[in-house]
Amino acid sequence: MSHENSEQPFAGANAAPQSRPFFKKKRILIPAGVLVLGIALGSCSGGTTKASDVSPAAAPASTAAVASPAVTAAPAVAAPAPAPTVPAGPSIGAPFSVKMGNGDIAKITIVSAVRTDAVSTTAFATAAKNGSYLLLDVLWETESGRTSSNPFYFSAKDADGRKADLSLFADNQLGSGDVLPGDKTRGFIAFDIAPGASTVMISTPLMQEAARIQIPG
Repeated sequence: MSHENSEQPFAGANAAPQSRPFFKKKRILIPAGVLVLGIALGSCSGGTTKASDVSPAAAPASTAAVASPAVTAAPAVAAPAPAPTVPAGPSIGAPFSVKMGNGDIAKITIVSAVRTDAVSTTAFATAAKNGSYLLLDVLWETESGRTSSNPFYFSAKDADGRKADLSLFADNQLGSGDVLPGDKTRGFIAFDIAPGASTVMISTPLMQEAARIQIPG
């Protein structure tokens, strides 16, 4: 009896393995491709920042840096106050009022003030001890009430404050007596005084100083 069929090797034992079907390979390749693509896109998106990713606090800061600084107006500078006006004192040639007391006011004008070597042509004339005389031409009027003129109401001092001597022998000397309102009297007053600027004072009948006038040198 023949055993050929029983000894014939098993056909499937040495057969070459067959390759996988295409659809099974596709199951593996597609997920792998998606993974690689996702990694690539992630690396690209990491280098850029979207506008929505900017912190809200950063926007005002950058805006403030660009904005122009506010201009502060300079405070207004107040104009300096004007200096108080000092009334001008009496001057030669201009009448000025002198309060003689009890409401009586005299209006006096020093018409002229000159330097001269002599003030009299009489025998009583003497040379000035200080080199020359200051000769005043005085006009006296009554402005209010009742006043009286008198050479002794006048005194003088030099630039160093030394008192001058009144000359009692000047020709046409200012008279002594009452001057009624609307009336006037005129005459000379002479001082033996050092050269230079001087000050002439006018006193009341009580010998209180009421006015003064500066005489240039």
